[in-house]
Amino acid sequence: MNIFKILPFITLALLSLKVDAQKSYVLKQNFPIGKKYDFTLISDQVINQQMAGQKLSLSQNIGTEYSFDIRNGEGLEKDIEVTYKRIFMKSKGMGNQLDMDSEDADTTKENSFRGLKGATFHMVMLPNGSIKSLTGIEQMVTNMVSKMKADSTKAANIKASLNQQFNAEGLKQTLESSLKIYPAQAVKIGESWTVDTKMQLNMPVETITKYTLKEVKDNIAYLNINGTLVSKGSFQSMGNKIDTDLTGTNIGDAELDLKTGLILKSHLRMEFSGKMQTGGQNIDFELQGINKIVGKESIASGLK
Repeated sequence: MNIFKILPFITLALLSLKVDAQKSYVLKQNFPIGKKYDFTLISDQVINQQMAGQKLSLSQNIGTEYSFDIRNGEGLEKDIEVTYKRIFMKSKGMGNQLDMDSEDADTTKENSFRGLKGATFHMVMLPNGSIKSLTGIEQMVTNMVSKMKADSTKAANIKASLNQQFNAEGLKQTLESSLKIYPAQAVKIGESWTVDTKMQLNMPVETITKYTLKEVKDNIAYLNINGTLVSKGSFQSMGNKIDTDLTGTNIGDAELDLKTGLILKSHLRMEFSGKMQTGGQNIDFELQGINKIVGKESIASGLK
């Protein structure tokens, strides 16, 4: 074969690669009004603590399934009705065992998650994935309690507990830690941007995450994720003040639909360790976890 016939094709291929590398891509939340999306968030964690020579371990598996109904919006701000489809938690260790699932139909068990199935609230989401506002949280909690068989005193205690778990600021942080991932401007392959968010892990955790656009193929953007975690401060747990001095990493990857910004997949490995202190006692703390997100258009999308 004549090499002079091959060279033009090689040159053309190289030029094509160069053009793709220089092309800028806009990554943002751009959910079409009328669409519905299903999100599944799964977190697996192993926590090890050591205090006064005693070692304690805890394993947790926590999952939430949401439905996002894109109702309306002005510009790229979208008003989204969020519905809990399912929530579950399995926890074992430190002398306790917990297994709750909103799908569990056994009414003889005390199960606050059962009342959460079908619960809804509204949020306004901005193009960068941040949450502008949340409404309907208090009414959601009231509806949850009304579904439980409990006398007035017990119902009031349950409601107080649920208000701590499901409040606007806590939900905002939980959602933004998963959804606020988009850059402020268009990016090219190989370029990076950082996002600062907070996470709720009982203790307050600040995350500074670096995202890098690795590749774009078939209208899917592939991202590398490399973040740092910091918890330096204090929080209350079971009436005790706990001071934290913890650091860690959050490393993984994600896939985004280029047209809508929908997070199709995300996989993060989290490692978090350091010292905590309570009541004059020092605690060695270590957490290892895997966080996964799967997003897809609902089969009921567009149907009203």
